[in-house]
Amino acid sequence: MQPKQNSLRSLAVLSAVVLIGAGCNAATTGEPTMEADSGANYEAQMRAAAAAREKDPAWKPTQKEIGTIQVGQGKKSAKLNNFCVNVDGNILACCGTASAGASAGNEIRVYSTDGKLVKTLPLPVNPGAICVTKDGSIFVGGGGRVLKLDQEGKILASADSPVAKAPVSIGKDMQDMLKESGRQTEAQKASYIKMLEQRRGEITGMAVTKEDVFLACPAPDDFTYRVYRLDHNLASSKLVVEKLRGCCGQMDIQAVDDKLWIPHNARHRVECRDRDGKEISQFGKAGRVKPDQFGGCCEPKNLRFTSAGEILAAESGPPTCIKRFSKDGKFLGVVAVLESDGNCVRVSVDVSADGKRFYLLDTAKDAIRVFGTKS
Repeated sequence: MQPKQNSLRSLAVLSAVVLIGAGCNAATTGEPTMEADSGANYEAQMRAAAAAREKDPAWKPTQKEIGTIQVGQGKKSAKLNNFCVNVDGNILACCGTASAGASAGNEIRVYSTDGKLVKTLPLPVNPGAICVTKDGSIFVGGGGRVLKLDQEGKILASADSPVAKAPVSIGKDMQDMLKESGRQTEAQKASYIKMLEQRRGEITGMAVTKEDVFLACPAPDDFTYRVYRLDHNLASSKLVVEKLRGCCGQMDIQAVDDKLWIPHNARHRVECRDRDGKEISQFGKAGRVKPDQFGGCCEPKNLRFTSAGEILAAESGPPTCIKRFSKDGKFLGVVAVLESDGNCVRVSVDVSADGKRFYLLDTAKDAIRVFGTKS
């Protein structure tokens, strides 16, 4: 490869890294195999893919939309960020703003399955990720902090995120690409530093096992993501996974049977790792037509496990949907399809203990969409 080609390639890679960290559209991922990079008309590709899906019976969902839990009503300034199903079957909805404290609307809102507000648990931070243990302990993170709560919202433990106060810098990989491209100014470097500082306090995903708490957060020296392992007292922090590529600020994690599961969305795959971060297996490939593939610019965005141990993989799309897989990656069917524009956003997914109700985050409407079998 000629020096000029090397330089152009480095610039393209750098641009892709920044786009993946800061946001992208459906045509830009930095993945050279994506259809939109072929030079063909993107809109025509999308129409053709949609037509092909419409003809494929494997895309027919098993569940229909049966309701909506409208979280955003009453406090328009507080956005719905995330949610999970509690041990009692109620919904724990993470709501908040960029401002600090419960007075800013930062809280967990507890909803019954029929959408009634049961109670609120005030928080000192804007919650971005949440998970619950089998004994009912609630772990929530946001604003550079991680909290452990009881079912009444009492704070049992609190700690800084492992990177919340870490020094921000442009790491070696980014430095090398900047140097090789020869086209990045000091102003652009300063812009990258500012972006890294702005996202440093985010916590994008949390998961818990019998012994461990895992959290996903942005790296302080590039636009990738890391996963840290803590104990249930939020101590003994250890970096277990790094250099994860997450698009549009999204990197979810889940844990089951002492295994860590990652929807590595910019890689279009699901990864299974041990508690130390060593990869055990993976499955998934990019594609907009076949239901066993992951479409959109960067999918799947979110995961959850059913009580039977099956994987629910949610894609922001298009199409926005929930798919079911076995742990070894066998496609088991489409659970639900949501009519939406397919924006590149978080689409947290969960399921009731009996497997009869499925929940999907709709950030555009500050709501949780409910799917099931209509009577």
